Amino acid sequence: MTFQVKKAKREKIYTKIALMAPSGGGKTYGSLRLATGMAEEIEKETGKKARILLANTEQKRGYYYANEFDYDIVDVEAPHNPEKYVELIDFAVAEGYDILIIDSSSHEWEGKGGCLELHQQAGGTYQAWSKVTPRHNKFINAIADSPIHIIATMRGKDQYEVSKDDRGKTSVQKLGVGAKQRDGFEYEFTATFLIDQKTNCAEVQKDNTHIFEHEGATLLTENHGKKIIQWANSGEGYTPVVREKETADNVEDELKSIKKEIVSVCTQLGGQKNETLMTTLKSFVANGNPNAIKDIEKAKKCLEAIKNIETN
Repeated sequence: MTFQVKKAKREKIYTKIALMAPSGGGKTYGSLRLATGMAEEIEKETGKKARILLANTEQKRGYYYANEFDYDIVDVEAPHNPEKYVELIDFAVAEGYDILIIDSSSHEWEGKGGCLELHQQAGGTYQAWSKVTPRHNKFINAIADSPIHIIATMRGKDQYEVSKDDRGKTSVQKLGVGAKQRDGFEYEFTATFLIDQKTNCAEVQKDNTHIFEHEGATLLTENHGKKIIQWANSGEGYTPVVREKETADNVEDELKSIKKEIVSVCTQLGGQKNETLMTTLKSFVANGNPNAIKDIEKAKKCLEAIKNIETN
């Protein structure tokens, strides 16, 4: 084997930032302040307006701050399978956005149609993770490799601390310990912050930029976003990462998995006895048999359609 050695050279970087906090910790607001500072610095360096896209999974929370910040928004509805989030990232890149906020990425793991639900549908066994993990890893790879700055929020795993003040008054504080995502997911990012619910101050958990490691707990502001871009653009050039294309085997395995999920939902809805279900199935495949679907995109749309029947 021949190894090619070359002088290490710092390149420009598309940063990936993670914000973890319990509910009410200020993840959405903090991400918008960071993104706004990042956009301002990009505009200063390029002379062109930088665009922010917020992918909203948190009901209407993404709309709360529209009068304070300049950003576009897209609602991400269930099912929250990994492929939807890969498509979201690809969409943001194709549309020319500079910064994508995924608020929150926890839905890809624990939301309706997310990885935990997919695992149960695949059998709920340890072996069933072999079907789900590759799909989740594609989401991780899309975050890491895509030529766009990404801020991903994550819900904290809530724990409660009971304390008393000097007067003996008892108070309960919600703590965020880790993220509601797969273990270790938060360490896939350039920098990861844990936000305190009571103070809304962020403390860095991982920092490849070395900007924040000696700063201590602090409110995230636009100035932090500017510093992130200054660090990201301090290199020379950028080498695009070419993501592995779907192979025929990968597509076939995913199609089988989706059709299995369709059959499972059909069974829950009563199968052929459910006229609405059968009408919906026949709009995708003439004989109403989901196993006859050959196109993966059609299978995804079919699954989404019958899940809507389930919730109505």
